[in-house]
Amino acid sequence: MCNLLSAGFVRLRKSLSFWIAMAVMSGVGVLEAALSRWAEQSSGNAVSLDMRYMIFALLAGIVLSGFCSLFVGAEYSSGTIRNKIAAGHTRTAVYLCNLILCAAAGVFLCIGYIVPFLAFGIPLLGFFETGLSIVLRCTLYAFLMTAALSSVFTMLSMLNQNRAATAVISISLAYFLLFLGIFLYSRLSEPEIIPAQEYIQDGQILLREAAPNPGYVQGIKRLIYQFLFRLPGPQAVRLAVMPAEPLRDLPLASVSVLLLSSGIGLFLFRKKDIK
Repeated sequence: MCNLLSAGFVRLRKSLSFWIAMAVMSGVGVLEAALSRWAEQSSGNAVSLDMRYMIFALLAGIVLSGFCSLFVGAEYSSGTIRNKIAAGHTRTAVYLCNLILCAAAGVFLCIGYIVPFLAFGIPLLGFFETGLSIVLRCTLYAFLMTAALSSVFTMLSMLNQNRAATAVISISLAYFLLFLGIFLYSRLSEPEIIPAQEYIQDGQILLREAAPNPGYVQGIKRLIYQFLFRLPGPQAVRLAVMPAEPLRDLPLASVSVLLLSSGIGLFLFRKKDIK
């Protein structure tokens, strides 16, 4: 296992897809800092570092889905996985090695955004207004979320030898989870009561009384939405606003998805006919 990991990290360091993904994340980090400063100067409204910092959580899943498909798929197309098993390595070791490499790559990609963003963002926008403990906690939660997504994409890549098909499925899933998170955030953010409002009609000031909001999600439907909003992918939208509350349910959800997808993937991979 140690030999596989050592060789795997060498392969990761030499992987073109990894460096392309790092370039994308780093470029977005620099661009976000520059555009935030430009928007601040253009509109006259202050843009804080906090508002753009967690963008990497939204982007990481999409970039990672393409990377995992190409990185693991290259092992299939070159026959490396078959050769490793023929050389005496267990399927469990091969699977876990790729899982660890993809999870590590996911964290590196996040750091690839964070470092250039802070390097350019702090001089341009100033330091965090939110407490540093909240920033660190949300960053850690985002790392765990990325590891959970890596586990899902690794499972898809290890169970499908068609690299192109895996890439399409993984990237589509990443976008679906992101848009699902945006949808859930908008629905769960609806207020239960529409507050009273004054409005002018025919020159008269009228008062519309407070009333229940028909768009408010409640009951079993709300519980389902809240459960889905905890999953990796949708929770990126929740982390993007860097909320002050602890959000202890997010790391538990990420770890649960990581363990479940790893267990399913490993079980099916051990029975898979590798051509």
